[in-house]
Amino acid sequence: MASSSSSSVPMNFSSHHSSTTWLVRELLKRTDLSNGDICLFHYPLTQVPYIATQELQQAFDNLTSVTPSTTSSITSNSSGSGSGHPENNVVANAVLVPPEHVERAQAEARSRITRIQFCWYQFPQFPRLMDVYANLQHVDIRQNASLTSIDSIINHVPNLASFNLSDCPNVRTLSPLASAVISLVNDDDDDDTTNNDRDNRRRSRLALKHLWIRGCNLGNMTNEEWANVFDALAESTGPLERLTLSRNNMSYLHGNIGKLTSLTYFFLEDNNNFDDGGHCSTHSHAESSNSGFVIPEEIGSLQQLRFASFCGNNITRLPRQVAHLNVNCDVYLHRNPGLRYPPPQYQKSIKMMRQFFHQERMKLLRGSVLLMPHVTRARWRALERLYQPGGSGYVVCKERFEDTVRRTSIT
Repeated sequence: MASSSSSSVPMNFSSHHSSTTWLVRELLKRTDLSNGDICLFHYPLTQVPYIATQELQQAFDNLTSVTPSTTSSITSNSSGSGSGHPENNVVANAVLVPPEHVERAQAEARSRITRIQFCWYQFPQFPRLMDVYANLQHVDIRQNASLTSIDSIINHVPNLASFNLSDCPNVRTLSPLASAVISLVNDDDDDDTTNNDRDNRRRSRLALKHLWIRGCNLGNMTNEEWANVFDALAESTGPLERLTLSRNNMSYLHGNIGKLTSLTYFFLEDNNNFDDGGHCSTHSHAESSNSGFVIPEEIGSLQQLRFASFCGNNITRLPRQVAHLNVNCDVYLHRNPGLRYPPPQYQKSIKMMRQFFHQERMKLLRGSVLLMPHVTRARWRALERLYQPGGSGYVVCKERFEDTVRRTSIT
Protein backbone atom coordinates (compact mmCIF):
# COMPACT_ATOMS: atom_id res chain seq x y z
CA MET A 1 0.00 0.00 0.00
CA ALA A 2 2.85 2.39 0.76
CA SER A 3 4.48 1.95 -2.61
CA SER A 4 1.30 2.41 -4.59
CA SER A 5 0.48 5.75 -3.01
CA SER A 6 3.67 7.53 -4.14
CA SER A 7 3.10 10.68 -6.19
CA SER A 8 4.58 14.11 -6.71
CA VAL A 9 3.40 14.98 -3.19
CA PRO A 10 4.34 12.13 -0.82
CA MET A 11 1.12 12.29 1.18
CA ASN A 12 -2.44 10.98 0.93
CA PHE A 13 -5.16 13.40 -0.07
CA SER A 14 -8.02 13.84 2.38
CA SER A 15 -11.46 14.69 1.05
CA HIS A 16 -12.89 14.97 4.57
CA HIS A 17 -10.82 18.09 5.30
CA SER A 18 -12.16 19.91 2.27
CA SER A 19 -15.62 20.70 3.66
CA THR A 20 -16.67 24.29 3.18
CA THR A 21 -17.40 25.00 6.84
CA TRP A 22 -14.08 23.51 7.94
CA LEU A 23 -12.32 25.82 5.49
CA VAL A 24 -14.19 28.86 6.73
CA ARG A 25 -13.24 28.10 10.30
CA GLU A 26 -9.61 27.49 9.32
CA LEU A 27 -9.54 30.81 7.48
CA LEU A 28 -10.85 32.70 10.49
CA LYS A 29 -8.74 30.80 13.00
CA ARG A 30 -5.55 31.56 11.08
CA THR A 31 -6.36 35.20 10.33
CA ASP A 32 -3.93 37.60 11.98
CA LEU A 33 -5.35 41.12 11.85
CA SER A 34 -2.28 42.65 13.50
CA ASN A 35 -0.10 41.59 10.56
CA GLY A 36 -2.85 41.63 7.96
CA ASP A 37 -2.29 38.07 6.77
CA ILE A 38 -3.84 34.61 6.67
CA CYS A 39 -1.45 31.70 7.15
CA LEU A 40 -3.00 28.42 6.03
CA PHE A 41 -0.03 26.21 6.85
CA HIS A 42 -0.90 22.53 7.04
CA TYR A 43 2.04 20.45 8.20
CA PRO A 44 0.85 16.98 7.18
CA LEU A 45 1.33 13.84 9.19
CA THR A 46 -0.60 11.33 7.09
CA GLN A 47 -2.98 13.42 4.98
CA VAL A 48 -2.87 16.46 2.75
CA PRO A 49 -6.15 18.37 2.35
CA TYR A 50 -7.30 18.41 -1.25
CA ILE A 51 -9.69 21.27 -2.01
CA ALA A 52 -11.80 21.50 -5.13
CA THR A 53 -11.81 24.92 -6.74
CA GLN A 54 -15.56 25.31 -6.23
CA GLU A 55 -15.30 24.44 -2.54
CA LEU A 56 -12.43 26.86 -2.04
CA GLN A 57 -14.37 29.63 -3.75
CA GLN A 58 -17.46 28.85 -1.69
CA ALA A 59 -15.46 28.96 1.53
CA PHE A 60 -14.21 32.47 0.80
CA ASP A 61 -17.66 33.60 -0.33
CA ASN A 62 -19.20 32.27 2.88
CA LEU A 63 -16.99 34.57 4.93
CA THR A 64 -19.42 37.35 4.06
CA SER A 65 -22.23 35.26 5.65
CA VAL A 66 -20.59 35.10 9.06
CA THR A 67 -22.47 37.57 11.27
CA PRO A 68 -22.77 38.11 15.02
CA SER A 69 -26.35 36.79 14.85
CA THR A 70 -25.05 33.28 14.19
CA THR A 71 -22.91 33.08 17.30
CA SER A 72 -25.76 32.29 19.70
CA SER A 73 -26.37 28.85 18.26
CA ILE A 74 -22.76 27.80 17.74
CA THR A 75 -22.45 26.28 21.22
CA SER A 76 -25.64 24.23 21.13
CA ASN A 77 -25.07 23.22 17.54
CA SER A 78 -21.52 22.04 18.09
CA SER A 79 -22.49 20.16 21.27
CA GLY A 80 -25.22 18.22 19.48
CA SER A 81 -23.32 17.44 16.29
CA GLY A 82 -21.54 14.36 17.46
CA SER A 83 -23.04 12.23 14.71
CA GLY A 84 -23.43 14.94 12.11
CA HIS A 85 -21.13 16.41 9.51
CA PRO A 86 -19.46 19.82 9.41
CA GLU A 87 -21.43 20.63 6.30
CA ASN A 88 -24.62 20.72 8.41
CA ASN A 89 -23.38 23.80 10.25
CA VAL A 90 -24.60 26.12 7.51
CA VAL A 91 -27.98 27.59 8.39
CA ALA A 92 -29.66 29.93 5.93
CA ASN A 93 -26.31 30.57 4.17
CA ALA A 94 -24.78 31.68 7.50
CA VAL A 95 -21.72 29.76 8.67
CA LEU A 96 -21.57 29.05 12.40
CA VAL A 97 -18.17 29.88 13.86
CA PRO A 98 -16.80 30.41 17.38
CA PRO A 99 -17.79 33.84 18.73
CA GLU A 100 -14.20 35.04 19.04
CA HIS A 101 -13.69 34.57 15.30
CA VAL A 102 -16.73 36.49 14.09
CA GLU A 103 -14.97 39.83 14.20
CA ARG A 104 -12.33 38.57 11.76
CA ALA A 105 -15.00 37.99 9.12
CA GLN A 106 -16.41 41.51 9.21
CA ALA A 107 -15.86 43.83 6.26
CA GLU A 108 -13.59 46.19 8.21
CA ALA A 109 -11.37 43.31 9.31
CA ARG A 110 -11.26 41.77 5.84
CA SER A 111 -10.17 45.10 4.39
CA ARG A 112 -7.02 44.86 6.53
CA ILE A 113 -5.95 41.56 5.00
CA THR A 114 -3.16 42.07 2.45
CA ARG A 115 -1.44 38.67 2.45
CA ILE A 116 -2.58 35.05 2.20
CA GLN A 117 -0.36 31.99 2.44
CA PHE A 118 -1.13 28.37 1.51
CA CYS A 119 1.24 25.56 2.40
CA TRP A 120 0.51 21.90 1.54
CA TYR A 121 -3.06 22.76 0.51
CA GLN A 122 -3.85 21.10 -2.81
CA PHE A 123 -6.13 23.04 -5.16
CA PRO A 124 -6.07 23.26 -8.97
CA GLN A 125 -7.07 26.94 -9.31
CA PHE A 126 -6.91 30.03 -7.17
CA PRO A 127 -10.31 31.47 -6.14
CA ARG A 128 -11.60 34.95 -6.88
CA LEU A 129 -10.91 36.86 -3.67
CA MET A 130 -11.24 40.55 -4.51
CA ASP A 131 -14.90 40.63 -3.40
CA VAL A 132 -13.81 39.25 -0.02
CA TYR A 133 -10.35 40.76 0.46
CA ALA A 134 -10.32 43.94 -1.56
CA ASN A 135 -6.79 44.93 -0.51
CA LEU A 136 -5.09 41.58 -1.11
CA GLN A 137 -1.60 42.19 -2.55
CA HIS A 138 0.59 39.25 -1.50
CA VAL A 139 0.04 35.58 -2.38
CA ASP A 140 2.22 32.73 -1.11
CA ILE A 141 1.60 29.18 -2.40
CA ARG A 142 3.89 26.29 -1.46
CA GLN A 143 3.87 22.51 -1.87
CA ASN A 144 0.88 22.35 -4.20
CA ALA A 145 1.11 19.50 -6.71
CA SER A 146 -2.43 20.08 -8.01
CA LEU A 147 -1.73 23.58 -9.32
CA THR A 148 -0.83 23.48 -13.01
CA SER A 149 -1.14 27.14 -14.06
CA ILE A 150 -0.82 30.55 -12.43
CA ASP A 151 -3.35 32.28 -14.70
CA SER A 152 -6.09 32.16 -12.03
CA ILE A 153 -3.76 33.87 -9.57
CA ILE A 154 -2.70 36.61 -11.96
CA ASN A 155 -6.27 37.26 -13.10
CA HIS A 156 -7.98 37.07 -9.68
CA VAL A 157 -5.53 39.30 -7.78
CA PRO A 158 -5.22 42.47 -9.89
CA ASN A 159 -3.27 44.33 -7.18
CA LEU A 160 -0.68 41.59 -6.83
CA ALA A 161 2.55 43.16 -5.53
CA SER A 162 4.43 40.05 -4.40
CA PHE A 163 4.01 36.44 -5.45
CA ASN A 164 5.76 33.41 -3.98
CA LEU A 165 5.31 30.09 -5.80
CA SER A 166 7.41 27.31 -4.28
CA ASP A 167 7.55 23.56 -4.91
CA CYS A 168 4.64 23.34 -7.34
CA PRO A 169 6.14 20.77 -9.75
CA ASN A 170 3.26 20.75 -12.22
CA VAL A 171 3.53 24.45 -13.02
CA ARG A 172 5.44 24.41 -16.31
CA THR A 173 5.13 27.95 -17.67
CA LEU A 174 5.03 31.57 -16.55
CA SER A 175 3.35 32.79 -19.74
CA PRO A 176 0.21 33.98 -17.87
CA LEU A 177 2.37 36.86 -16.64
CA ALA A 178 2.65 38.03 -20.23
CA SER A 179 -0.94 37.24 -21.21
CA ALA A 180 -2.20 39.29 -18.27
CA VAL A 181 -0.72 42.40 -19.86
CA ILE A 182 -2.27 41.68 -23.25
CA SER A 183 -5.68 40.59 -21.95
CA LEU A 184 -6.40 43.99 -20.40
CA VAL A 185 -7.48 45.31 -23.83
CA ASN A 186 -10.65 43.61 -25.03
CA ASP A 187 -11.55 43.15 -28.65
CA ASP A 188 -14.97 44.77 -28.12
CA ASP A 189 -13.50 48.10 -26.95
CA ASP A 190 -14.67 51.26 -28.68
CA ASP A 191 -13.21 51.91 -32.11
CA ASP A 192 -12.11 55.43 -31.11
CA THR A 193 -9.61 53.99 -28.63
CA THR A 194 -6.21 54.93 -30.00
CA ASN A 195 -3.24 52.62 -30.17
CA ASN A 196 -1.39 54.72 -27.60
CA ASP A 197 -4.27 54.34 -25.16
CA ARG A 198 -4.21 50.60 -25.68
CA ASP A 199 -0.44 50.47 -25.11
CA ASN A 200 -0.75 52.51 -21.91
CA ARG A 201 -3.48 50.21 -20.61
CA ARG A 202 -1.28 47.21 -21.34
CA ARG A 203 1.60 48.65 -19.36
CA SER A 204 -0.53 49.28 -16.28
CA ARG A 205 -1.67 45.65 -15.79
CA LEU A 206 1.10 44.19 -13.58
CA ALA A 207 2.17 45.78 -10.30
CA LEU A 208 4.65 43.15 -9.12
CA LYS A 209 7.54 44.24 -6.93
CA HIS A 210 8.67 40.83 -5.66
CA LEU A 211 8.47 37.51 -7.53
CA TRP A 212 9.72 34.18 -6.19
CA ILE A 213 9.45 31.11 -8.43
CA ARG A 214 11.10 28.02 -6.95
CA GLY A 215 10.73 24.29 -7.48
CA CYS A 216 8.69 24.42 -10.70
CA ASN A 217 9.38 22.75 -14.07
CA LEU A 218 10.19 25.58 -16.47
CA GLY A 219 12.73 23.73 -18.58
CA ASN A 220 10.43 23.48 -21.60
CA MET A 221 9.49 27.14 -21.86
CA THR A 222 10.34 28.48 -25.31
CA ASN A 223 12.48 31.47 -26.18
CA GLU A 224 9.39 33.43 -27.15
CA GLU A 225 7.64 32.64 -23.87
CA TRP A 226 10.62 33.80 -21.83
CA ALA A 227 10.92 36.96 -23.92
CA ASN A 228 7.25 37.83 -23.36
CA VAL A 229 7.47 37.12 -19.63
CA PHE A 230 10.47 39.39 -19.12
CA ASP A 231 8.86 42.08 -21.28
CA ALA A 232 5.77 41.98 -19.06
CA LEU A 233 7.86 42.10 -15.88
CA ALA A 234 9.80 45.06 -17.27
CA GLU A 235 6.50 46.93 -17.73
CA SER A 236 5.32 46.17 -14.21
CA THR A 237 4.35 49.35 -12.38
CA GLY A 238 5.79 47.95 -9.14
CA PRO A 239 8.51 48.15 -10.38
CA LEU A 240 10.04 44.69 -10.00
CA GLU A 241 12.85 44.80 -7.44
CA ARG A 242 13.32 41.18 -6.31
CA LEU A 243 13.30 38.12 -8.54
CA THR A 244 13.99 34.47 -7.71
CA LEU A 245 14.19 31.72 -10.35
CA SER A 246 15.65 28.76 -8.48
CA ARG A 247 15.29 24.98 -8.81
CA ASN A 248 13.19 25.30 -11.97
CA ASN A 249 15.16 22.95 -14.29
CA MET A 250 16.16 25.89 -16.47
CA SER A 251 19.13 25.61 -18.84
CA TYR A 252 19.64 29.26 -19.76
CA LEU A 253 18.63 32.79 -18.84
CA HIS A 254 16.92 34.75 -21.59
CA GLY A 255 18.53 37.99 -22.76
CA ASN A 256 15.43 40.04 -21.99
CA ILE A 257 16.44 39.87 -18.35
CA GLY A 258 18.41 43.01 -19.20
CA LYS A 259 15.13 44.94 -19.47
CA LEU A 260 14.48 44.60 -15.72
CA THR A 261 16.53 47.70 -14.97
CA SER A 262 14.91 48.24 -11.56
CA LEU A 263 16.00 44.83 -10.25
CA THR A 264 18.04 44.99 -7.03
CA TYR A 265 18.01 41.36 -5.79
CA PHE A 266 18.30 38.39 -8.14
CA PHE A 267 18.47 34.72 -7.13
CA LEU A 268 19.15 32.16 -9.87
CA GLU A 269 20.18 28.98 -8.10
CA ASP A 270 20.28 25.20 -8.53
CA ASN A 271 19.06 25.12 -12.13
CA ASN A 272 21.48 22.33 -13.01
CA ASN A 273 19.18 21.12 -15.81
CA PHE A 274 19.01 17.51 -14.65
CA ASP A 275 15.85 15.54 -14.02
CA ASP A 276 15.29 12.98 -11.30
CA GLY A 277 16.97 10.28 -13.35
CA GLY A 278 20.14 12.28 -13.85
CA HIS A 279 19.50 12.93 -17.55
CA CYS A 280 19.84 16.33 -19.14
CA SER A 281 16.46 17.80 -20.00
CA THR A 282 15.58 19.27 -23.39
CA HIS A 283 15.36 22.97 -24.07
CA SER A 284 15.15 25.42 -26.94
CA HIS A 285 18.50 27.12 -26.43
CA ALA A 286 20.96 25.08 -28.49
CA GLU A 287 24.05 26.86 -27.22
CA SER A 288 23.54 25.75 -23.62
CA SER A 289 23.75 22.08 -24.55
CA ASN A 290 27.53 22.34 -24.95
CA SER A 291 28.49 25.20 -22.66
CA GLY A 292 26.46 24.56 -19.50
CA PHE A 293 24.03 27.08 -18.11
CA VAL A 294 24.10 30.22 -20.23
CA ILE A 295 24.17 33.70 -18.69
CA PRO A 296 23.39 36.30 -21.40
CA GLU A 297 25.44 39.41 -22.14
CA GLU A 298 22.42 41.55 -21.26
CA ILE A 299 23.03 40.78 -17.57
CA GLY A 300 25.35 43.78 -17.57
CA SER A 301 22.36 46.11 -18.07
CA LEU A 302 21.12 45.55 -14.51
CA GLN A 303 22.81 48.63 -13.10
CA GLN A 304 20.61 48.73 -9.98
CA LEU A 305 21.53 45.20 -8.94
CA ARG A 306 22.95 44.96 -5.41
CA PHE A 307 22.83 41.18 -4.86
CA ALA A 308 23.04 38.32 -7.35
CA SER A 309 23.35 34.61 -6.62
CA PHE A 310 24.12 32.17 -9.46
CA CYS A 311 25.01 29.19 -7.25
CA GLY A 312 24.57 25.60 -8.43
CA ASN A 313 23.72 26.25 -12.08
CA ASN A 314 26.49 24.35 -13.88
CA ILE A 315 27.82 27.64 -15.34
CA THR A 316 31.04 27.24 -17.33
CA ARG A 317 31.74 30.86 -18.29
CA LEU A 318 30.47 34.35 -17.59
CA PRO A 319 30.08 37.03 -20.26
CA ARG A 320 32.44 39.99 -20.07
CA GLN A 321 29.43 42.26 -19.63
CA VAL A 322 29.03 40.97 -16.07
CA ALA A 323 31.79 43.42 -15.18
CA HIS A 324 29.37 46.25 -16.12
CA LEU A 325 27.34 45.55 -12.98
CA ASN A 326 27.56 47.96 -10.08
CA VAL A 327 30.89 47.55 -8.31
CA ASN A 328 29.00 47.27 -5.00
CA CYS A 329 26.91 44.32 -6.22
CA ASP A 330 27.56 41.12 -4.25
CA VAL A 331 27.87 38.17 -6.64
CA TYR A 332 27.86 34.55 -5.47
CA LEU A 333 29.02 31.77 -7.80
CA HIS A 334 29.38 28.77 -5.50
CA ARG A 335 28.69 25.20 -6.65
CA ASN A 336 29.65 25.82 -10.27
CA PRO A 337 32.64 23.45 -10.55
CA GLY A 338 32.94 23.90 -14.30
CA LEU A 339 33.26 27.69 -14.15
CA ARG A 340 36.67 28.58 -15.60
CA TYR A 341 36.09 32.01 -17.11
CA PRO A 342 36.93 34.23 -15.40
CA PRO A 343 39.45 32.20 -13.37
CA PRO A 344 38.46 31.26 -9.80
CA GLN A 345 40.70 33.89 -8.19
CA TYR A 346 38.73 36.62 -10.00
CA GLN A 347 35.22 35.33 -9.19
CA LYS A 348 34.93 36.88 -5.74
CA SER A 349 33.66 40.33 -6.68
CA ILE A 350 32.71 42.61 -9.56
CA LYS A 351 35.85 44.66 -8.88
CA MET A 352 38.11 41.64 -9.39
CA MET A 353 36.21 40.62 -12.53
CA ARG A 354 36.73 44.09 -13.92
CA GLN A 355 40.43 43.75 -13.18
CA PHE A 356 40.63 40.44 -15.04
CA PHE A 357 38.76 41.65 -18.12
CA HIS A 358 40.83 44.85 -18.15
CA GLN A 359 44.03 42.81 -18.11
CA GLU A 360 42.71 40.75 -21.00
CA ARG A 361 42.00 43.87 -23.04
CA MET A 362 45.41 45.31 -22.25
CA LYS A 363 47.13 42.09 -23.33
CA LEU A 364 45.26 42.22 -26.62
CA LEU A 365 46.12 45.88 -27.07
CA ARG A 366 49.81 45.38 -26.27
CA GLY A 367 49.95 42.45 -28.65
CA SER A 368 48.40 44.59 -31.39
CA VAL A 369 50.86 47.44 -30.75
CA LEU A 370 53.85 45.10 -30.84
CA LEU A 371 52.57 43.35 -33.95
CA MET A 372 51.94 46.48 -36.04
CA PRO A 373 55.63 47.35 -36.78
CA HIS A 374 56.25 43.78 -37.92
CA VAL A 375 53.20 43.91 -40.19
CA THR A 376 54.31 47.25 -41.66
CA ARG A 377 57.85 46.05 -42.34
CA ALA A 378 56.56 42.82 -43.88
CA ARG A 379 54.25 44.82 -46.13
CA TRP A 380 57.09 47.06 -47.37
CA ARG A 381 59.34 44.07 -48.03
CA ALA A 382 56.59 42.40 -50.03
CA LEU A 383 56.00 45.53 -52.09
CA GLU A 384 59.73 45.93 -52.67
CA ARG A 385 60.11 42.36 -53.92
CA LEU A 386 57.00 42.71 -56.05
CA TYR A 387 57.95 45.90 -57.88
CA GLN A 388 61.71 45.71 -58.10
CA PRO A 389 63.14 44.99 -61.60
CA GLY A 390 62.47 41.39 -62.42
CA GLY A 391 59.57 41.06 -60.00
CA SER A 392 56.18 39.95 -61.22
CA GLY A 393 54.63 43.29 -60.29
CA TYR A 394 57.37 45.16 -62.18
CA VAL A 395 56.85 43.10 -65.34
CA VAL A 396 53.07 43.55 -65.30
CA CYS A 397 53.34 47.31 -64.74
CA LYS A 398 55.91 47.61 -67.55
CA GLU A 399 53.71 45.74 -70.00
CA ARG A 400 50.67 47.89 -69.09
CA PHE A 401 52.70 51.08 -69.53
CA GLU A 402 54.04 50.05 -72.91
CA ASP A 403 50.58 49.02 -74.10
CA THR A 404 49.14 52.36 -73.03
CA VAL A 405 51.90 54.25 -74.82
CA ARG A 406 51.28 52.34 -78.04
CA ARG A 407 47.54 53.05 -77.97
CA THR A 408 47.85 56.73 -77.18
CA SER A 409 50.89 57.62 -79.30
CA ILE A 410 50.47 59.41 -82.66
CA THR A 411 51.74 57.35 -85.52
